[in-house]
Amino acid sequence: MKGDWLKLIRPLGITLLILIVLEIFSTALVPMLGLTKYRIPFNILIILYLGFKLETPYTSLLIFVLQYTHSFFSIEGWEMGTIAGVIICIVISYLKDLLHLSSSIITIFITQVFQFLWFVIVSVLLYLKEDNFSYIVEKFWRFLPESIAISLLAPFFFGILDVIWRTETDRSLGESV
Repeated sequence: MKGDWLKLIRPLGITLLILIVLEIFSTALVPMLGLTKYRIPFNILIILYLGFKLETPYTSLLIFVLQYTHSFFSIEGWEMGTIAGVIICIVISYLKDLLHLSSSIITIFITQVFQFLWFVIVSVLLYLKEDNFSYIVEKFWRFLPESIAISLLAPFFFGILDVIWRTETDRSLGESV
């Protein structure tokens, strides 16, 4: 366990590089296409991947690092996303035996369900902070197309992250990441 965190540094660094590139794409190029109100939340997709595929005691720290990196590109703070991500990963850990990402359709559906749960958690936190429900309703209508886009990208993206984090080969060898 002492050196386990060392095995996480390289895949985390590559994942952070991918996140930064995708955040630049989402914040700079998507608005150039005329979609100024929409941002694709790749950070949520990465955190869902960590919850589904990794079994490490450092998941909360990984979520914090990903959310902190995401906060450089967003006006949303890292704290609400970190809280939501940790809660989601706890829920996933309890349901892991029931959830199997065995096909693209199932991966898309489960990703959509957990994105909705993410939205509910963040909305509750925003409501507690702002006491303004109208912003949450407005945010929901932007959330729908963003979450559908992320869900459709999930099978492809999870495949890339499987290679980076080596989850499939490690499972076949009986090792844990």
